[in-house]
Amino acid sequence: EPMSNTGVFCRLCLLVQDAYGLFSEAQLQSLSSADNIEQYCRRWEGKFCCLAGMKILQRTTRGRALALFSLIDSLWPPVVPVKVPGQSQDSEMMTTNLPPPSFCYILTVQSGEIHVEVDEEEQISNLYQPPAVHGLKEILQIGGCNERCSFWAQVLYLRLQAKHNVPINQREIWLFVTDSTLQNVVHNTPKVVAVSVTASCVLSTEVTEALSVASQLVFFRDALWGNGRIICVERTVLLLQKPLLCSAAGADLSELTGPVRLDELDSTTQANSICAVRGTVVGVNESTAFSWPTCDRCGNGKLELCPQDRGSLYCNQCSEVVISPVLKMQLEVFLSCPSRSQSTVKVKVGLFVLINMLLSLQSYEVQSVLGKEVGLLNCYVYSITSHPNCVGLEEIVLL
Repeated sequence: EPMSNTGVFCRLCLLVQDAYGLFSEAQLQSLSSADNIEQYCRRWEGKFCCLAGMKILQRTTRGRALALFSLIDSLWPPVVPVKVPGQSQDSEMMTTNLPPPSFCYILTVQSGEIHVEVDEEEQISNLYQPPAVHGLKEILQIGGCNERCSFWAQVLYLRLQAKHNVPINQREIWLFVTDSTLQNVVHNTPKVVAVSVTASCVLSTEVTEALSVASQLVFFRDALWGNGRIICVERTVLLLQKPLLCSAAGADLSELTGPVRLDELDSTTQANSICAVRGTVVGVNESTAFSWPTCDRCGNGKLELCPQDRGSLYCNQCSEVVISPVLKMQLEVFLSCPSRSQSTVKVKVGLFVLINMLLSLQSYEVQSVLGKEVGLLNCYVYSITSHPNCVGLEEIVLL
């Protein structure tokens, strides 16, 4: 499992358990890429191993490492009886009546070289517990806090949280996801949920590149659920392929076959969610209308003047001159929405189709826009205020 992410390097860690039920986390070598983690999972996970030349970095407790112990708790009690120190190791002396572990050793490599022997031909150990896979509807009904959960979900929309003075590789990413258990529900359950991916969760290059292109079915392993939120932290792994060792195969989900439905904007809609909205245009904020050129290859909206030719635009992401920039536009309109009749609903619209439907920017006439019906629009809810009673939306394109 990956332990930490500095934007370039991550560290390979093993959570191991011995026959006495004792857990240790072995912090091994740094990896230049998170892509190497999956091969270790496939080769080593569930196999007997021998760790040599390790030193104890610390003996950590539940109070000091809640996230680590939430993972350990998801693996407890053991699937087979564990041995008891100081007693005969006959099978009749083994017991399962043990309290959850109160401490865990953190091990590190002493000499800088990896000292792990794994018999990759060996059968899966009977101590090993693969992750139990659940549908999102079932996860949302779990009580408690800091519960580990594993699930398949279709990623519909990705949003990088903009925070000033925070490097881009340390920012939180929000993935808006759904599955068939949510899409098929009629009442009382959201059709889409937000998954927070913190900077400490390592995303492989394969996952990030796939999500930048299209919607993907992603396996979320050992995410944290609690206080109404799903969070990916240290020791959470995101995969595009099904793990070799996985229980509850019946809970595996195939890709959604029908069109994805979002919850419509209503009185229960909260900030930092996505929804569908329909309404009547009752106003236009002329002062916020603007347009800007973007790169036709990667979509970068921060183009620069070309150093050699000041009349051309340059994309520093592609490191090339932009020959045919794509013009993006944004306009803020106010809607009257029956589903949120007590609120002012303002929407930043930015799609060519919608703007062209509403007005011709060359002959800009606000009166031609007023009274037009809009919807259903897919939107991100960036703010909800009570004084004044206002909902701020931004039109989005789903993956």
